[in-house]
Amino acid sequence: MMGSKAYYANRQLVNSSLISRSSKMQIYRTLVRPVVIYDSESWTLTMEEERALAVFERKILRKIYGPVKENELWRIRRNDELEAIMKGDNIVRFIKCQKIRWLGHIERMQDTAIPKKDVRKAV
Repeated sequence: MMGSKAYYANRQLVNSSLISRSSKMQIYRTLVRPVVIYDSESWTLTMEEERALAVFERKILRKIYGPVKENELWRIRRNDELEAIMKGDNIVRFIKCQKIRWLGHIERMQDTAIPKKDVRKAV
């Protein structure tokens, strides 16, 4: 929900024809995505949540990149086209990388550190 609010707060920028696609992607990566993935290191993602995050990201990417003209007809971009544009850097993969990074951070902590104690209790 907070991601949608962040997107709609910046909707005029994303819909503007004066701003380049690369600038729009920078807006998405710096203003919208951090709001969506806030505190994601501690999330337990289900397949349904992964799907919802992917749908949210694809919705924004379709707004940024717009439709494609094929044989004098306009159509929306397919999921595989959006994946090619993102080059495998989708939001779900980013969250999983953040979780692994956080785990490494916890492993390097001293045994007396509070986060490390909490992790051991959970296991």
